[in-house]
Amino acid sequence: MARARPTRATLYDFRDLDIMLHLAENLNGGIPTDELAELLGFDEGKEANGAVGRRLGWMKHYGMVSQDKEHKGWSLTPSGDRVTKAHLRAPALAQVEKLPPEATVELMGLVVSRYQRGEPMLAAMLRREFAYGTEQRRRQGR
Repeated sequence: MARARPTRATLYDFRDLDIMLHLAENLNGGIPTDELAELLGFDEGKEANGAVGRRLGWMKHYGMVSQDKEHKGWSLTPSGDRVTKAHLRAPALAQVEKLPPEATVELMGLVVSRYQRGEPMLAAMLRREFAYGTEQRRRQGR
């Protein structure tokens, strides 16, 4: 069965990190909105460009991405670049996966303290990642 093409690009449709990883793969001066929409699986057109452009606008507001107005290309901010590079080191998180479920409460406390005291862009990403994940769980009926 073929997967339906996306029609929206909200926080609940795509993780910020997934979009950022697409941008990280295209470091040659940024990627235009229409090309990113194609990479995300959208059909060509004004609607897709609008949906992806609005999403990128929010991500820009939070400091994850920036736009070169002259070339219309989107790229990662230095903070966004650090996040994508940290993702590539994620296998080090294998120890976290081994934690018993009860211990993750303490881990969440650490995440919350980083949210409260950390860089605003990272705090926004943490909040948005939690929102994405909890919505996905709700959609699956858990």
